[in-house]
Amino acid sequence: MTSTGSVVLTYDGDVAEIVIDRPETRNAISSAVMDGLEQSISAIEGSAAGVVVLRGAGDRVFVSGGDLKELADVRDFESAQAMAVRMRGILDRLGRLPIPVVAAVNGDAYGGGGEVALACDVRIAADDVRMGFTQVHLGIMPAWGGVERLTGLIGRGRAVYLLATGTVVTGGDLVTWGLAEEVVPRASFEERWRALARELAEVPRDVLVGIKAVANATVPREHPQTADLATTAFARTWVSDGHWDAVARQQERRRVNAAHRGR
Repeated sequence: MTSTGSVVLTYDGDVAEIVIDRPETRNAISSAVMDGLEQSISAIEGSAAGVVVLRGAGDRVFVSGGDLKELADVRDFESAQAMAVRMRGILDRLGRLPIPVVAAVNGDAYGGGGEVALACDVRIAADDVRMGFTQVHLGIMPAWGGVERLTGLIGRGRAVYLLATGTVVTGGDLVTWGLAEEVVPRASFEERWRALARELAEVPRDVLVGIKAVANATVPREHPQTADLATTAFARTWVSDGHWDAVARQQERRRVNAAHRGR
């Protein structure tokens, strides 16, 4: 096992498991998480693993998106674009692994969390999971490759609809929309994703590598031609007053809700 404190990498035979381990922040993506993901991907690149599973810690949240507390000081265009470029590159590296990457969507995946799930090859989700590309509600847009991956996965019209409305999809509708390949009752979720990982790992590695290589050539997982367009557009929205006003409204709602729960 290797751990950076925010990301834990373990091996179970030929299965490599990456856990984003920040339950106190709803497994939000911070600079430390980015460091941990980079280190984990590097380790897997040098291993004989046959399959990778990526999940969040706990059973409430897969990944909640970017860590807004840490990112609150990112107020200028250049820093916002640099942040987007870095995380986009990490997800591209994840998808570039020659073996299948399975997202075990153990909890809700909003905003950037949905983008992380889409960077994987296969998604298996618990039946109470909610997924939504909700960046629009914060006055920003996806920048980690989510627009391109979602469009390639479910088609242009459906992708624009989900991205522009921030619609949240749950349960069996995740399969209907093409956002997950399998949805499993919560009680049997962990057993099922582990069984799927073992099943894939039993396939000869050369077969898995070949299947993924041809699939990637057919529907590319990386879109370098749109990287500058996406990250530039994101950075413009990030530094806008509309974004920071939306963040302030969200924080106030959370404060009020927390106060009600404390009564």
